[in-house]
Amino acid sequence: MGKFIKFIINLELNIAMKLKHGLDEKDLKILEILQSDGRASYSQISRDLGMSEAAIYSRIQKLLKSGVIRRFQAILDPDKLGFTLTAFIAITAQPAKYEDVLKALAEIPEVQEIHDVTGDYYCLIKLRTDGRKSLARILDQIGSLDGVASTETRIVLRTIKEDYALPITKHRRSQPT
Repeated sequence: MGKFIKFIINLELNIAMKLKHGLDEKDLKILEILQSDGRASYSQISRDLGMSEAAIYSRIQKLLKSGVIRRFQAILDPDKLGFTLTAFIAITAQPAKYEDVLKALAEIPEVQEIHDVTGDYYCLIKLRTDGRKSLARILDQIGSLDGVASTETRIVLRTIKEDYALPITKHRRSQPT
């Protein structure tokens, strides 16, 4: 009886995921494989999932077109390329100029992430650079943007975890029925 109930629950979750996102179990497995190895070939994925290469190609194209897969990209080691300083900067801005501030921040090459946040700050950015002098230059650049009221900077001493993979399987299993 327990296995049957688990089967029904998983079936309901899979149906809910399909209805909500247009994704089925095969799509999710393809996504898990690609998160683990973005260079996995269509033939390898087709062997792993017991599907034709044409079906895998079609599904990946659908996932790209729908925006579920944003792009394929190599993940580089910043330290090995000289980007040894990571900082998070909390920014407050004048409300009327906030959108312009966000656009200007997006143009700074060292800025990797910009998040619109709740709380005392308007946004939080993550940047990587090659040292303190570069950070000072970037902070001066940000501080001089029209509309920036203040900044607060946190320099990363060490990174404990940095992962770009989403917990697809765990999320799917924890979805309410």
